[in-house]
Amino acid sequence: MSRLKHVIRHEFRLTAANKTFVILTILGPFLIFAITVLPALLAQSPGSVASGKPLALYGAPPAVEQALAAAFSGMDIEVERVDDVAAAKASVAEDARIAFLSIEPGWPDGGKAVWYSKSGSEVALYSAASAVLEAAARETRIVESGIDPALVAKVLSPPSFEVIKLDKGGAEEARGSGSFVEALMTVLVFIMLIYMTVLLYGQMIGRSVVTEKTSKTVEIMLSSVKSRDLLFGKILGLGLAGLLQYAVWVSMAFLLKQFVGPLLRLSVPAGISAGNLAWLVVFFILGFFLYSSAYAALGAASEDEQQLGQMAWPLIMFLIVPLVMISTLVSNPDSTLVVVLSLFPMTSPIVMLARVLVSSPPVWQLALCLVLLVAAVAGMAILAAKIFRVGILMTGKRPKLKEVLRWVTVK
Repeated sequence: MSRLKHVIRHEFRLTAANKTFVILTILGPFLIFAITVLPALLAQSPGSVASGKPLALYGAPPAVEQALAAAFSGMDIEVERVDDVAAAKASVAEDARIAFLSIEPGWPDGGKAVWYSKSGSEVALYSAASAVLEAAARETRIVESGIDPALVAKVLSPPSFEVIKLDKGGAEEARGSGSFVEALMTVLVFIMLIYMTVLLYGQMIGRSVVTEKTSKTVEIMLSSVKSRDLLFGKILGLGLAGLLQYAVWVSMAFLLKQFVGPLLRLSVPAGISAGNLAWLVVFFILGFFLYSSAYAALGAASEDEQQLGQMAWPLIMFLIVPLVMISTLVSNPDSTLVVVLSLFPMTSPIVMLARVLVSSPPVWQLALCLVLLVAAVAGMAILAAKIFRVGILMTGKRPKLKEVLRWVTVK
């Protein structure tokens, strides 16, 4: 036991006591926020990309010009009427204006409305302009047809519709149009944390095993430490470093929600709660032990890092599949496919966490997920110990799958 503690202490210090670990621990949440949440915030506030540049407008009737000015004033974008089309296009090309909207004579039935911009990708801006022009064209045609505008407005007005989220206790929570985006971003941040840390620490263990194996360092270490103690010491040492990292991140999230958010009047997503942060830590621990044990076994069975990378592809795919399904996880968390993936141990740390964040899965499914995960961790640890015991000393050739399976049966 004392030798196991020594290995754990050595691996923990080796991981935590370096500048890279400290920098990633401090900057990690900010980087993930910049990658996941910031683009959505910019999309919700399209005027922030304009940087004070005006929108040039040509040929619009006075009523349309007023409607466009009102719409873009909410984005802090000024609408400037111009008389020279060529000069307006040149100003857009030179970054003096954000875009140029030209309305041809005869619009809306004869002429076209054309949006000119340098990139052509500011979809939020030209979608807003298109919506204003669509409403103006509809109003113009109604007036020309002689139909009572009040009657048309009544016919076209949408009925009242509200979305209410029900909790198991019967509590009701009104959800707006931005609830999906908020839930999507919250889930994305949480599962990105799980994905990045589990993959990073798993690869660190796999590479550490391969490096010690190829450099013959492991032969010296095994002269004083059992192979099982060496394996579990590596996993537990990195696990403690990971828990330290998560403790810092959870503390930062708590400070953001309790103090920084109210002080700066920032709207912190409801998904960042104490309960959800606790589930984040639980699924990280289980996912870490599962994938770290698998990576350690692959490292012991690999001849070099290139072979380790090739053999680890199935593990990486299990982590990637939930990421590409994130929209389904948020919009339909109780579908058959999502439920199955939330119970399958290799994908459940990410998928079940997403379900917990979006809705309250049945207690029996959550309990079954945890039981299967713990059983998978125990089974993977036993399997890794058997492979590690034999494979860590096997050098000179790349073992085949049949040979690795034979190591598992060795007593």
